[in-house]
Amino acid sequence: MIYSVTMRAIVFDGKLEYRADYPLPVPLEGEAIIKVSLAGVCATDLEIIKGYMGFKGVLGHEFVGVIEECSDDRFQGKRVVGEINIPCGKCECCKAKMPAHCP
Repeated sequence: MIYSVTMRAIVFDGKLEYRADYPLPVPLEGEAIIKVSLAGVCATDLEIIKGYMGFKGVLGHEFVGVIEECSDDRFQGKRVVGEINIPCGKCECCKAKMPAHCP
């Protein structure tokens, strides 16, 4: 059960900004809300603030947390880790069982 409508976040939109009141995302079908326990800053995050890939949004794709809200009850309360890649499952890399390289 979600009790807050905001979360803490480090947001990049040309500059870094810490937000204590960032809007909580609304999960789409097949997605979940995760309460982050620990998060890290990696080289990708450092490159993003230099302009890598033109990224704008919330930083922090390396984390561990617990699923708080999910359409599939089997995952409720489960401990999870983050993954930067969201593979399509259809491209040549995915078909070759290399989803981490999905364009």
